[in-house]
Amino acid sequence: MVPEDTKLQQDLVKLNHDSPTVVHPGIDKMHRMLLKQYWWPGCQKFIQQYVKGCAICQANKPITHRNNPPIHPIMLQKDALPFQTIAIDFIVKLPELGGYDSIITVTDHDCTKAVILALCQEKIDTEGVAKPFKDQVFPFVGLPKKIISDRDPQFTFTFFQELCRQLEVCKPSVWHIIHKWMDN
Repeated sequence: MVPEDTKLQQDLVKLNHDSPTVVHPGIDKMHRMLLKQYWWPGCQKFIQQYVKGCAICQANKPITHRNNPPIHPIMLQKDALPFQTIAIDFIVKLPELGGYDSIITVTDHDCTKAVILALCQEKIDTEGVAKPFKDQVFPFVGLPKKIISDRDPQFTFTFFQELCRQLEVCKPSVWHIIHKWMDN
């Protein structure tokens, strides 16, 4: 039996826990290992607190309750025409060619899964995405009904607003209507 000396108890646990030969065994294994040679009242609780305070053990312990966020699938539209619903993404960190180092990918989501590629620069801002879209994508497919992007909703709104401005489709007074439409 180990005397009620916190320093001695801590040294015993540390010796059996932090040693390179045991490699942070965890609460149960640590308790079983110590019981072979030592015991004191509250031994298991002492070991539990020690292991819970070990940064290495906490970083390496298995996750037993995974965070499973709800899935909201993007449903295909029936009777969709090509490029009514598009997905916009970026391929970045490419070797520079003619001043461009990235590519905007515009994918037809519902109908053909076809992709249109437009050159751009990685440091492009939201409004800057509208110009290559207007010049290199719009002439072939027109305006989409729905835009899917892994960026935030503000990106989609600002992109669509700038695209409409460049195309002179509507006046700034109707942006709130477009914003309401984009939310649906």
